[in-house]
Amino acid sequence: MDPCLVTCCTMLSCNICGITVTSEPDMKAHLIVHMENEVTCPFCKLSDCNQSLYDCPICGLICTNYHILQEHVDLHLEESSFGQGMDRVQCSRDLELAQQLQQEEDRKRRSEESRQEMEEFQKLQRQYGLNNSGGYKQQQLRNMEIEVNRGRMHPSEFHRRKADMMESLAIGIDDEKTKTSGIMEALYRYYQNAATDVRRVWLSTVVDHFHSSFGDKGWGCGYRNFQMLLSSLLQNDAYDCLKGMSVPCIPKIQSMIEDAWKEGFDPQGASQLNNRLQGTKAWIGACEVYTLLTSLRIKCRIIDFHKSTGPLGTHPRLFEWILSYYSSEREGSPKVVCTSKPPIYLQYQG
Repeated sequence: MDPCLVTCCTMLSCNICGITVTSEPDMKAHLIVHMENEVTCPFCKLSDCNQSLYDCPICGLICTNYHILQEHVDLHLEESSFGQGMDRVQCSRDLELAQQLQQEEDRKRRSEESRQEMEEFQKLQRQYGLNNSGGYKQQQLRNMEIEVNRGRMHPSEFHRRKADMMESLAIGIDDEKTKTSGIMEALYRYYQNAATDVRRVWLSTVVDHFHSSFGDKGWGCGYRNFQMLLSSLLQNDAYDCLKGMSVPCIPKIQSMIEDAWKEGFDPQGASQLNNRLQGTKAWIGACEVYTLLTSLRIKCRIIDFHKSTGPLGTHPRLFEWILSYYSSEREGSPKVVCTSKPPIYLQYQG
């Protein structure tokens, strides 16, 4: 049998019209015809080629077969999906890092806020005598020791004052060393004779003045004002519920307020001061004085002028109320009127 000669031929297919040729030169010539938009092709009748062409919407590649285009687009989508997956992983990592940074920032901010709140709280505790630094007795002894060390008080005077203080604390009565009597009489004489430019003056009933001492300097004004108010009530026969009572010392006043709290008076105020005044330098105000007077069966009330009623933060309505409280409706009253009204306990904002 004669041997057969087998010739291998490579076929090239045009991506535009699908025609096949056997050599690269022929394919190049064919493509040039396409590019030059010739009407006829030496291998095909281009004018008779009505085959549909498909553009890739992603990269613009032209395909002659819809299935080829679909496979081509699927490749794009797979690459895009992979890239998006990587992007999602990166975004997830970025988000996690951002959350960690935000959490750390929030933790630092809360820590700083807590520190500032604690500093403010401790500052208020020191300011209002709630920092467990001791009370009237401790401050009195400490300040007298300072006076001795500075040579302004003799040691014998220190021991004498200490003994007087301990006696006063034991019986609960003020030692009257800071008391000044005759205040209203002196005011009456001054306004009656010296103050010629004043038309009318109303004075409260008799009252004694009590000033601060080594033991309460810087925080005892509320207690001293109560002592003044009580000194007036004790000299007024209308308040027979106070009969036999004396002006108490500051630690005794603290004890009396605590007793009123235990009886159920002003539970909110008691809570704010931790239900404790004795042994502290805690400030008191109108609410604590009201609580104490009420517990002593004295009728009283609190009037709150919580905002200014005049220009530049002034309080004309407050002064109008005070004038109405003291003034008499009688016409032809003398220039200086000594009323039977007790003094008013005033507390500024705070």
